[in-house]
Order: sequence, then C-alpha cells, then structure tokens
Amino acid sequence: MKLSGKIVILTGASQGIGKAAAYKFAQAGCKVALVARSAKMLTEIVKDIGENHALAIPADVSQKEDCKKIVEKTIEHYGKVDVLINNAGVGLYQPMESVLLSDINTVMNVNFIGVIQLSQAVIPKMRTHGGGLIINVASIIGKRGFPNMGIYCASKAALERMTESWRVEQEKDNIRFSMCYPGITQTNFQKNTLGIPPTDQFNQLAGVSAERVAWQIVQTARRESRDAYVTLFDKMFILGTKHVPHLFDMIFRRYS
Repeated sequence: MKLSGKIVILTGASQGIGKAAAYKFAQAGCKVALVARSAKMLTEIVKDIGENHALAIPADVSQKEDCKKIVEKTIEHYGKVDVLINNAGVGLYQPMESVLLSDINTVMNVNFIGVIQLSQAVIPKMRTHGGGLIINVASIIGKRGFPNMGIYCASKAALERMTESWRVEQEKDNIRFSMCYPGITQTNFQKNTLGIPPTDQFNQLAGVSAERVAWQIVQTARRESRDAYVTLFDKMFILGTKHVPHLFDMIFRRYS
C-alpha cells in the first residue's frame, strides 16, 4: 500500500508504541486519527504533528458507543478510513491462582473486545470505499504463555485466532488483516500494568525502542504483511517455544 494520503485510525496513541507510530505515519504522508483516553496527551501530539495531519479523538475502545464515535468523527473529518491500527492494550501481571475477575474483564475488554467493536464499526465504512487494511498489534507472548501474565497472553492469543477467522470472512470485500507481534519494548507498559508489580528479573529484560516497533507497524502497512515480527530474536523465540517447549519452561521459571 502506498501510504501517502491515506487515512489512519490509531488506538493507544497517547504514549509508547502508539505515540511513536503516530509520528511515523504522519511522516509517511498519512492523516492520522489518534485515539486514547487522555485528551490532554493527544492534544499535545496533534499540536506537534500539525492539525492538518492529525486529529485527536479521546475515547475508550472498551466502550461500544465510543468505538462508533471514533469512526464517525474520523469520517466526518477526513471522509473515509483506509487503515485501522488496533494498538491499544493493557497489561496484567498476576499469578493465575490469585488473578481477579475484574482485572480479567478489563484486559479482555480492551485487548480483545475493543478490537472487535472498533473493527465492526469501521468495516462497513471501508467496504463503501472499496476496502481497507486492519492491523492488529498482538505480542510474541500471545504465542507462548509467560509466568504471571497468563491473562494478557490469553488476550493476545485470542486476538490472533480472531484475526485469522476475520481475514478469510472479509477477503471478498477487499478488507485485509495483518498481525504485528512485538516482543519486549522500552515503554511504560510494565509500570502501567494491573496486578502486582513485576519482578526485578522481569523489569531487567532488555527490549527494543517504541520507535523501532512503530517503524515495523508502518512497514506492515506498506507491505500488507500477513504476520510481522520486529526483530530476528522475536522470530527465533517463536520457533524455539514451538520446537523445544520444555527448554523454555526451564528458562521461564526464573521469572515466576
């Protein structure tokens, strides 16, 4: 896909990967509708990018009416939607034995249900204009459970299975689906997780910059990749957990 002039809805755009992606899509010539709960943070980003290229839409993707509002405001402002990037997410660090149902609901409502609701709202608009691209940002630990993050891992695994199904269903309407699988990223994600504070061993895990992940998301949009990984390590991680799962059980014990 040639990105110049395309209209992009980007969730989770106020910080971290989403914020970095907002700048990179704008630099690629896109007009971006930026979605997050913090109106103040979004407004600052829009001012920095320029109001001719960015629109702030404060909203909560876990709320169905907010998802409708996101699409309506984007259409009202830009006339169409070419790309939807479902990046908003919330983490949960808690042993499965003591995880709270309320926290499970929060994670699933944002990471999974929110993606469904916003995608359902945007697909009819994309269909009207001949198609579009939806990129769902998952995680490498959606393919392999990690200690104390079982619910977060499950939300990302559910996202992958849902995307596989939806891709086939919407092919006839030229609505394409891509998945991006970041690994550990240098953001405030760990500080903002629900549950208990992550262990020191977990916090010491090295990661790539949010800008590197954002670059990969932009490349995923350009290439319309079916599945995209940020680093070679991420790809090897997936292969390793598939072929030698017991070895990774041993490695992960130090993080439990």
